[in-house]
Amino acid sequence: MSEAIVRSICAEFEVEIVPANVSAKPFQTRAVNTLKQILQTRGEEHLRLVLTTLAETKGAQAPLEAYVIWAASDLVTACSGFIERDASAWLEMWDSLPLGWIMYATSHLRGITDQRRALTGAIYMYMFKDRRESLTGLKATAAASRHVNITHEQKVKYGRELLSVKASLPHGQWLYWLRNKSGLPEQTARKYIRLARRADQQERSAA
Repeated sequence: MSEAIVRSICAEFEVEIVPANVSAKPFQTRAVNTLKQILQTRGEEHLRLVLTTLAETKGAQAPLEAYVIWAASDLVTACSGFIERDASAWLEMWDSLPLGWIMYATSHLRGITDQRRALTGAIYMYMFKDRRESLTGLKATAAASRHVNITHEQKVKYGRELLSVKASLPHGQWLYWLRNKSGLPEQTARKYIRLARRADQQERSAA
């Protein structure tokens, strides 16, 4: 029964189901089992929205492989509140998405990480960059958000704070604190410290 529903919904969106041994072309899919699983676990309305997202934008110009459909399903789930508020903006983002290029780039990670998750993250990054706002309702962690688009002056300030912490720690504890407690990549922390030292030296030279 579920396969009949899947085939009916695909027909509505003019997505052709082809045999598993055939290479899918634009507006084609061979991922019947994936569509059935999404239907059974997330429902018919969700599946229709996934196919709307893909088939009514330029997304369907890329072959609708299983991992592409799963990525769209995951993002529809994650961004459901945004879609309810502004479905047109959602489709516009997907229409401007270079999906084929993103699929090509993430394919370089095949065998290293799961293609579905890699593609989901890459697509979300493009959409977030376009909107400059959370599409999931979640905010970034404080450690992450603190270091996005910060000014040179803020980097110097962070560097001075890091130097202050370093001076207060017992000998041999700095690297442990930096790697396990600071929330910063070691390379970033060292960059901020260099900027702070350079700024302090320039201030002393100007005095």
